[in-house]
Parts: sequence; C-alpha cells; structure tokens
Amino acid sequence: MNPTLQTFAGSLLQDNNILVASYDLESLPLCTRNAMHLKALHRPGVYNYALQPFSLDCRRVKRLCIINGMGVTLGDSIIGIAALHAIKAINPHIHLTVLRPGTCQPYVEDIYRLAGKIIDELHYLPAALSTFKGYDALIDAGNQLFRNDFATQEMHDFFLRHLGIDPDSVPADIKTNRWLSEGMPEQDPVLNMPYVLLNHRASTPLRNIPHGILAEFVEHIYQRHKMPVAGFGRINHPHFIDLSSHSQTTQNFIAIIRYARRLYTCDSSALHIAAAFGVPTICYFNAIKPSLRAAYYPRCESLDMGTERSERLHQSEDHALLSEIENNYRRYLALA
Repeated sequence: MNPTLQTFAGSLLQDNNILVASYDLESLPLCTRNAMHLKALHRPGVYNYALQPFSLDCRRVKRLCIINGMGVTLGDSIIGIAALHAIKAINPHIHLTVLRPGTCQPYVEDIYRLAGKIIDELHYLPAALSTFKGYDALIDAGNQLFRNDFATQEMHDFFLRHLGIDPDSVPADIKTNRWLSEGMPEQDPVLNMPYVLLNHRASTPLRNIPHGILAEFVEHIYQRHKMPVAGFGRINHPHFIDLSSHSQTTQNFIAIIRYARRLYTCDSSALHIAAAFGVPTICYFNAIKPSLRAAYYPRCESLDMGTERSERLHQSEDHALLSEIENNYRRYLALA
C-alpha cells in the first residue's frame, strides 16, 4: 500500500469498486493493508472540494449521498451534522444518505442515530460504489483532517464549503448546532441540585486542561460560583463531584452538559453540545484558535492558552510544549 494514501484528502477505492475509509485501515494488520489494491477515489460524478471546488444547488437535488462523512470524533460529527441540517433547511425534501467509516467508537456513532430527522439512510464502509446508483449527487467528504483549509477555516464553514454550500448563505442559528437540541428526546437531570460542569478532557492530550492544575482549577470555579463542581474523573477537592459513572452513554453525557448552570471546558465535544443547548460556557484553547471553533457560539467566552509552537497543531506529546501550556494556565489562575 502506498503510504501517501493514508493522508489523501478523500476516500479510497479497493479493486476499482469498493469504497474504503483510510481511517478504517488503521485497525487492519500491516500485511493485510499491504495486500490490498487501493487507490485514491477520483471518479467523474463524485464531488470532492479538496480536489476541485464546486457549488451544489441543493434545491435541485432529490437524492444526495455523502461518502465518508462527517468526521471520526464526536465534536467533528456534531458540526458535520449541522452542515447536513443546513442542506435540509434549503431543501426539506432532499433524501440524504451518509456512508460512515466502519470502525469509529460507538459513542461517536450514537450521535448519528440522534440525527434521524436529518439523515435518511446511514450505511457503513467498506461498500461497493456500484451500489450507490440513482443519486443526483455523490460527495466525497473523507479525511477532512488532511484537507488544506481544515486548520484555517471555522469548522461549520469548512464542512459547508466542502459540501458545496456557501457558508454565508446559512443562518447563524444553524451553526449553533441546534439540530441536536431539536432532535434530543426529553431527559432527566443527573443531579437534583445546581452545578457547574468542568470538562477537562479532549480527544488528544494537547487540548486537555492540564492535569497538574485541576484541583486549583476546581477551587477557582467554586469560589466564583459557590456551587458544586461536577466533572469526569477523580479530582481531589471537597466540592468536586465525579460523574464518570453517570456518563457511560452519549445521551448521558449530553444530559450532564445540558443541565449544567455553566460549563468550563477545553476544546472538545462538550463545547459544541453546550452551544446547542445554550449553556453559558468558558472554553480554553491550547492549540487551535478560538475563532475556528467557537465563532458562532454567542454564549461562549473563549480563552487562548496556547503558544506559538502549539498553534494549529492537532496533537502532540511533546512534554516541553505541554509544560509551556500548563504554565499558561498557572499564570491565568494566579491572576483570576
């Protein structure tokens, strides 16, 4: 297998017919990957904005298939589905099919099952390209992390543009992920008391609120709001409540966020869930700039805790860099 295929800005074809997500290849043994006959998906009639910018008039489309959408993390998926919501708002009668990578975590896939009012059909890769005939348009949305503008555009606008939609034509409230609050069933609060929520974990250590300052961070939040601080994981503070055992499903996780009086979070899915439910939020960004993640969230206050070295990085285990970021948090708490 050609190693450059792993970073191709799109999906792959096996044996000229089988659609494959490069993300799924990571779960296969190297010998299996090397034996596969793979190439980049370049086909007439399959749109890929990274290869050739395009515009799609959704009002004229009856059946649309999104190949390898809409991300492999929970946060990306919430925003990606918001872009699909925009398509449904333009054309409520459009039939939307989404092909997903087959090896994503179950908690990520749960969010797609909450989007039944937007996604009409949900299928998983690998799948034969020949079986997806009869669509007015096919869009390859795969491997967005390796698309040149992923790190330079606000994420809602990125997804919209790569679906052929002008971001400026989409109402701002759709970009608050309101599809999630509209599609979520009624839920009971996990706690029968008011609480502030601290979400210190993201999908990569680089974006976490550093572990070394968590007890001090909880004290800062408690002194500011004078109510219990809930969160996920053990933190040694008398006013901290660990809700890890109550967040075993995606719906439970959402409920904990939606009923918080306020959220303090790192750059993570919690930010995007809170925006959907209008929860006042303070979000700390260690690498990606706040304008690329929270520009459309009116109830979010964003704080940039990064350094010149961390800017635009998606992940890093550089201990010196992580220490620099932790020192930024220590200075912030000293001044708070």
